[in-house]
Amino acid sequence: MAGRRNRLAWKRALKRREALLIGYAVAGDPDLDRSIQIAGEMVESGVDILEIGVPSADPRFDGEIIRRAHRRALRHPDVEKGQLPLFYWPRLRARTDAPIWAMGYRRELVDSGLYMEMARNGWIDGLVLPDCTLEEQRDVGQRVAELGVDVIRFVHAAMSDRELREAVDGAGILYVQLYRGTTGDLTARLEHLRPLCARLRRYTDALLVAGFGLSTAERVREAVESGFDGAVVGTALVACCERGELDHLYRMIADMKLETKLGTKHGSKR
Repeated sequence: MAGRRNRLAWKRALKRREALLIGYAVAGDPDLDRSIQIAGEMVESGVDILEIGVPSADPRFDGEIIRRAHRRALRHPDVEKGQLPLFYWPRLRARTDAPIWAMGYRRELVDSGLYMEMARNGWIDGLVLPDCTLEEQRDVGQRVAELGVDVIRFVHAAMSDRELREAVDGAGILYVQLYRGTTGDLTARLEHLRPLCARLRRYTDALLVAGFGLSTAERVREAVESGFDGAVVGTALVACCERGELDHLYRMIADMKLETKLGTKHGSKR
């Protein structure tokens, strides 16, 4: 891993015999001040790593709940004026020392050059780029590695062995999609998690974080018991923010974090 905070978070989790809990929120939702406060309190409630969405007019890989969060953020005057880098990212970095991963689409995050501004200023520790090709992810990764930022690669069960080998080559962190489609599909079935994790382990010793469909503490536990090193939770958390149920949000995070405790048979020793 290139990111110092990412390595430290993982080392701390291993020492406590826990998997990582990664919590997602959208920058500027419901407004800039409250979104920074909520993100900080998510960490205080048990989130190990923050995955923060960069507001996009076309978040096409996200489900409706997260799309609405993007729309709410984009209506904020400072976001409309392009002031998000100035008003959000440095303040969030000052609010918490937890790793921050910026999740964004190519147009807003890469083509704009925002990713380099955030990397150079030390505001982020990781980049999640769902609509960038593997070649583009590698190119971005080479640019930001010396700045202490990891590019998180994507893999999923439908990939061939050749595709998996290419995707994991040189990767320090892998985001494992547990189903294909958009985020927040409550009808999605999570099957064969343990064989999927075992298959990936044949090709890499990278940090494996599972995401998509982990909407409850029980599903987080299922991912952890299947051997994944971390669980990414997004839609369930954003839904709490949308309803203004912040106490419920923080209780949910605390319950999910409890389910990341590792048994003696968990195979990772990194």
